[in-house]
Amino acid sequence: MNKFKQYIKYLIIIFIDFFIEKNPKIKDKTILVVRLDSIGDYILFRNYLEVLNNEYKGYKITLVGNNAWKSISHEFDDQFIEEFIWVDVDKFRKNLYYKLIILKKINKIGYEKIINPTYSRDYFIDDNIVRIINAKEKIGSVGNFSNISKWQKKLSDKYYTKLIPAKKEVLFEFYRNKEFVESLLDTKLSIKKPMIILKEKIIDYSLPNEYAILFIGASASYRKWSIENFVEIGKYIQEIYGYSIVVCGGPADLEDSKRFEELADYKYINMVGKTSLIDFLYIIDNGKLMVSNETSAPHFAVALDMKNIFVIYNGNHYGRFTPYPKEINSNYYVIFHPEIIKDLDNYKKLSNSYNYENKLDINDIKVDIVKNILKEKIH
Repeated sequence: MNKFKQYIKYLIIIFIDFFIEKNPKIKDKTILVVRLDSIGDYILFRNYLEVLNNEYKGYKITLVGNNAWKSISHEFDDQFIEEFIWVDVDKFRKNLYYKLIILKKINKIGYEKIINPTYSRDYFIDDNIVRIINAKEKIGSVGNFSNISKWQKKLSDKYYTKLIPAKKEVLFEFYRNKEFVESLLDTKLSIKKPMIILKEKIIDYSLPNEYAILFIGASASYRKWSIENFVEIGKYIQEIYGYSIVVCGGPADLEDSKRFEELADYKYINMVGKTSLIDFLYIIDNGKLMVSNETSAPHFAVALDMKNIFVIYNGNHYGRFTPYPKEINSNYYVIFHPEIIKDLDNYKKLSNSYNYENKLDINDIKVDIVKNILKEKIH
């Protein structure tokens, strides 16, 4: 972010203070949990909501959440949360009027506790909410500098009454969340892995008995393996393993799905942009295999105990979201960028080198490399 844009954002924060005063009245037995990061992050955190609900019996827990995962939270976490306040994070970042509406909605009461478990805090998003809402206790993670500058963090650290310490080394995100909650509650937790337990449901899609999922989407272009490569690997899976191919992705991937259709000379089922997040979970649960970019889809697959999960990965945030620790899921196979393979035995070097954004060309991972790993690992 350039200095001019930052200056404008700081002026907006000052401007907001004239319109929103902290609610002076704190309502007893209330907790506000702030969690505004992406879908995959939520999957690696959501099981701890049950832990918080069990610990704080008799409290009203309100969750301020990213509307990107609204349907998942309502489907599986309603029993742990009494009230949801949903935020379009992009609009909150860019639209002043929308920001005022959301802050006023959150600010309708004061809380006993605000809990922000996010390790990579954002000065303009979650820290801004914590700053403006009244609470007896404001608890956050000491965090890192992934989404925040040093001077911003120095300032926003003061918004909190308590910062939960975190190990300095790179830690897999599910364990980072566990570290936070254990320290918050001063107890050891037995939870071992992210889990999603599906309810009985008949989905509206007729799919083959045995199919492989190709998930072609990702949040950034440098994390997307080429459609040409996906087409080729889909043909290989169909011919060698006999699985039907189901291509999945979100509405943002519709253009790529058209490209897939142009290139594919074999039958497949196109589900890109045609399913809800909830239905996509059922599609994963019935699938035999997944080949995906490093995005939310593999996190879903792990939480559903899918076998044969293959992730095309350029090294972004190495160790934090990928690879999965074997004790969480031994069926999650990462297909690394060649540059990473050179140092694959040196976790410390890789996690330090690729801790933040990394833009190694994902298409340096050739189709033959993926075929060889499929051949070695599929069972």
